[in-house]
Amino acid sequence: MTDSKSDSRPMLLLDIDGVLSPFGAGPPPGFERASFGEYEVVWSAQHREWLAELGSLFQLVWATTWEHSANEAMSPVLDLGKLPVIEFDRGSGDTWKLPSVQEFVADQPMAWIDDDLYIEAFSWAREREEPTLLLRTSSSVGMTADHFEQLLAFAKDLDS
Repeated sequence: MTDSKSDSRPMLLLDIDGVLSPFGAGPPPGFERASFGEYEVVWSAQHREWLAELGSLFQLVWATTWEHSANEAMSPVLDLGKLPVIEFDRGSGDTWKLPSVQEFVADQPMAWIDDDLYIEAFSWAREREEPTLLLRTSSSVGMTADHFEQLLAFAKDLDS
């Protein structure tokens, strides 16, 4: 595992539920349901392809309530290897993950894709000096081609 603080690539914080594993009435088209030990996941081969490409531009980081379990259940199906993990203290406000994210990313450029991003997260992102992109997904749809394209453009803008 790469030390998250010494990697020069921007961070891409990944949530699982509502981003890589949509929830609702059933898996959306293009998603599969699979069980891995005690975990049941909904996943998409398209996400595997996108994350392979994004992983060359970003340092991928789990920012999910699954915490270290993400490396056991989702990393294998998405061919991600073991990723750094943000451990959460329950914060206050609608974007309760924000205090732990702020501490983890410190002053590094970053993108964050999550279905639970609210006004305080977007205010924080606007006020940061470091390049920051927040993408909020629909929990029943998850990460889309538009999100993927926005992440690519963000990373490429940083590289130019």
